[in-house]
Amino acid sequence: MPGLFHVKPPGELMTVGGDSLHVLVEGDGPAVVLCGGLAGNWFDWDDCARNLSRDHTVIRFDRPGFGLSDPSFEVPTGHSEAQRIADVLDAVGITEPAVAVGHSIAGFYVEGFARLFPARTAGILLLDSSAEKNPKRIIPRHLLLAASHAAATSFSTTGLQRLLGTTTRKILNQSVPPTGPSHTMAEWVRHIYREPHYLEAAMIEYVAYTDMAMELNKLRESDDHRLPDIGISVVAAHTGHSTPWSVSWMAKQQRLATYLGGSFHVLRPAHHHAMIDQPDQLADLIRSVE
Repeated sequence: MPGLFHVKPPGELMTVGGDSLHVLVEGDGPAVVLCGGLAGNWFDWDDCARNLSRDHTVIRFDRPGFGLSDPSFEVPTGHSEAQRIADVLDAVGITEPAVAVGHSIAGFYVEGFARLFPARTAGILLLDSSAEKNPKRIIPRHLLLAASHAAATSFSTTGLQRLLGTTTRKILNQSVPPTGPSHTMAEWVRHIYREPHYLEAAMIEYVAYTDMAMELNKLRESDDHRLPDIGISVVAAHTGHSTPWSVSWMAKQQRLATYLGGSFHVLRPAHHHAMIDQPDQLADLIRSVE
């Protein structure tokens, strides 16, 4: 991004499945692909990727509209996001099975990847993953999409997004790297969170959440899409403060681990973006999945 504190953007733009995506590849060794949560950006994984790249090939990418990727405004599906992971691996020349890590909503994508592309999956780790037992859509999706477009356009044209973008980030993501706040990350946040297409892409992904949860549950019911015999880990973030909500969330994450037949771990102290709070502990847990 020209003029952005004179730092060259990391990685490169690549055409992946017809979209122009920002992709980073670092290190050497067994492949690990890191998939961010709702509206996630590559820099959320910086410290974790730095640790992992000592002995792994680490692949990160921004989904359309996020980070430095171009927008597409196609409504995502579980299948399309699982396919995107496979397409990114193809684009960077990874042919061996990879460990796939999914944060939050990307837990849907990573589990879907393992079920749809079992031969390409060496293991999966779901970090503070979305989990829905009986998802139901109440409001028709087309109405929510229209409302999302109108809201995003309004916030952009009135200047509210530019004014409140970074504040919204601070409210929704309270994680801080162990070495303290990163000036570089703050500058990227200031730039990216003010982009009109970023807000709309986030709202579209949020609207698609329920449909993708239902889609994953159908995959789970299919005998043709059983999980392969791989390492599976569910990792939950805990701030260290026990509340009724945190107790409920821990129980939900543990049930997910039991259902998938995987191990269960807790990162603490950590907020929802635990890859920022506890990058080294998470890197070690990712290594243990193999």
